[in-house]
Amino acid sequence: MCQKQHGAAFATYGSIQKANLVYIQGEELLKEFASSGSIKRKFCCRCGSNIEWSGSESYPDWASITLATLDSSYKPERISEIYIESKVCWLNEAID
Repeated sequence: MCQKQHGAAFATYGSIQKANLVYIQGEELLKEFASSGSIKRKFCCRCGSNIEWSGSESYPDWASITLATLDSSYKPERISEIYIESKVCWLNEAID
């Protein structure tokens, strides 16, 4: 689903508890789309950038933010690769 949404081999997200997520400006530009099952995706109605997804039945109190849209640098405490069973077949070959 992330590959289709982003039009790329993968997407990079940072997850945060919804209670701790604060938009400092531009929240009025966010539009929501129910993409699959309980998942809701938010995007900017002005430029179309993917911003957030949430609604996971396993993590209902969490939201995931697209890291490339952040204005400040972000250094994660840990990195996890998920959904690798659906990764594109050419990814490792392209990196090597």
